Parts: sequence; C-alpha cells; structure tokens
Amino acid sequence: MPRVSPYHHFPPHQPFILLSTDGLYQKGSGTREQRLPPTSPYRAPAESKMPRSLPPEILDLILDHLCGEPTTLKTCCLVSKSWIHRTRKHLFAHVEFCVPAPRIELWVETFPDPGESPAHHTRTLSIRYFIGYPRLIKAACADTFSSFRSVVHLDMTVSRWRDEMVPLTPLHGLSPVLRSLRLSFAALPDSEIFGLICSFPLLKDLALHCVKPEPQDGQWTAPSTSPKLTGSLELSGGIGGVQLITCRLLDLPNGLHFTKIRVSWLCERDIAPTTDLVSRCSGTVKSLEVTSCFTGTFPSVSV
Repeated sequence: MPRVSPYHHFPPHQPFILLSTDGLYQKGSGTREQRLPPTSPYRAPAESKMPRSLPPEILDLILDHLCGEPTTLKTCCLVSKSWIHRTRKHLFAHVEFCVPAPRIELWVETFPDPGESPAHHTRTLSIRYFIGYPRLIKAACADTFSSFRSVVHLDMTVSRWRDEMVPLTPLHGLSPVLRSLRLSFAALPDSEIFGLICSFPLLKDLALHCVKPEPQDGQWTAPSTSPKLTGSLELSGGIGGVQLITCRLLDLPNGLHFTKIRVSWLCERDIAPTTDLVSRCSGTVKSLEVTSCFTGTFPSVSV
C-alpha cells in the first residue's frame, strides 16, 4: 500500500504551515522543511501577562451599572463571594416592611446579628400597612431598627390598632442622616407624630397626610428643639387634619424655612392656618401649590 504524504492535499507549488509536536514548520515549493522562528507571525501569541481578575475599581463600576436590574444582581451574588458586598449595596438600597406579611420576622431570622446585616446599605426604608403594628415593634427589637443608620428617606403609614397605642419611640433618631420623611397616619396623638419629626436633626423634606386627627390629651407641649426644615413641605388629609398639622408646625421652636410648599385644602378652616404658614416661610419659599376640594385647583405659583 503506498504511503500517503501529509502534504498530498496541497499543490507542490503552494507553501503551507505544518504543525508538529516540536514546533511549527513551513513547507515551501521544494521538499525542504524550515522551522519557523519564535517571532514568526504564524505562531500563536505568547501567553498574556494581564491579571486574571479585573481590578476592584473596574468590577465595582460594572456592578454599579446594574443598579436597576435586581435579577442580574442576584445572579452576580452566585458568581463570586467577592461580588456580594457590592451587589448588596444596590439590592438593599430600598427595603420595605409590609404588615401583615411577616417580612420583619424574616429579616430578623435571616440577619440575627444586626452588625452583619445589609441594613447599612439601605437609603430608603418603607414601613406600610400597620395592621398589627405593635406586634411589629415587639418582633423587631431596637437593635434591628438601629442597624438602619444610613437611611436618607423614610416612608411610613401608621394607624392605631384597635384601642392599642402605636408607639413611635423605637423609631426616634432611626438614622442620623435622614433628610426626607413621608408620613401617613390616622388616629395618632400629634405628640407622637411631632416627637418623631423632631428626632431627626437634619430633616429637610416633610410630607404629612393626616387621615383622621386624634384629639390631644391635655395641653399641647411643643418640642424643645426641631429641625430647620429647609426643603419641601406637602400637607393633605381628612377633615381637620391639615388644620391640626399646620398649627403644630407653627409651634416648632426653630421656625420654618421651606422653599417649596404644596397644600391640599379639604374645608374652609384649612385656609387660615396654611396662610399663616406660608407667611412664616415668606423669606425662603420659592414655589407654592394649593389644591382645594371646594374651590378647585390653584395653579402653581413661583414666589
């Protein structure tokens, strides 16, 4: 049987490259083989000396671009342990506790040690639908809430549960860097509401919705100190709600310095106190918007 040459597929006049176990050879039109030099363009490039892993700064930048894609971020957590810390920054930026769903209990079970929880990544904390709110406060001890020390925006919906008082004291001073508070409440003493407001010294933006005002037991005592409140104010609520809130705001010791005010009137008795409030902010307010249920909506006014 004739021996088949490894070059029989190529015409004798056409050069080609031969791969051998001891290197690369070039076959020319003749029969002589010539070993290729190490710098030949036909050779594979030498192994790269680039690092096998990306620099941490580049990796952080890539993960930051995924901040709006929680599903992708959760997948990244499964890729490498070194990615978990950065992905947590975005996955836990907004945390919401909703009752009666047992989310607070699940949080405590998942992160029993507050020091090891991702709560320090949270910038927005929402606590909504307080059916059984006292049970929530009892389940989540002060240590659990105290771990949310970096919250900038707090959004709460609070109401009295049957005849049981809803304590807001465990949330006082929740975050020393809190700038914005949105609070919707019903049947709570104004001392509880304004005690919470005045526990945040850096508070700027305030949104209050009083569904049903609660008569104050005894004489109202204004807090000894209050935040400067230099941002925006939104007021709305049921009958008597706006009037009560506005009167209490006017009693705050450090005054009012809002730059943007948005008020919703439900009845005529809301007009006088809110007019006083706007006058109190006359040196700082730049925008005023009033919505009236009995006269319609007034256009936004730039002051």
